[in-house]
Amino acid sequence: MIFAKSHLDLHNIRNNVERVKKLSDNVVGIGPLGIGLDGLLTWIPGAGELYSLGAGGLIIMDAVRARSAPMVVVQIVAIILIDTVAGALPVAGKIADVLFTGHKWSADMLTKHMDDTIYFEGTRKDAQGTADYRDLLSRIQAGKEKRRVVFLG
Repeated sequence: MIFAKSHLDLHNIRNNVERVKKLSDNVVGIGPLGIGLDGLLTWIPGAGELYSLGAGGLIIMDAVRARSAPMVVVQIVAIILIDTVAGALPVAGKIADVLFTGHKWSADMLTKHMDDTIYFEGTRKDAQGTADYRDLLSRIQAGKEKRRVVFLG
């Protein structure tokens, strides 16, 4: 199953993304700053890049599973690629891995996008008969609501 089919799946996606975010960019926190596996593994040749791509791949896969808008997925991919390439640079890459928290940015972008999306379990046809859907539709048509609507069915 690639796409989320229920709110429980969405909850699990959010937990996965938060876990990757914490491991990647904030295992050891000192005040507002933190360093994660991404920054620590950058000192081992090849390990930092592999971790960065793997962790970023998980975030990208979760974005697809959460049925994110294509432009959000493209932005997440770009951030992950920049984070990985910057980390591969000698010397400057070590500093960039500590300062550039690409996994955190990507994870935050995805969770905000999920927060701004209204998910209905089932198909559009199933939802059209509910009062919640009709109420939402009237708010969108009146310009009071500007959220994405996604059907999980």
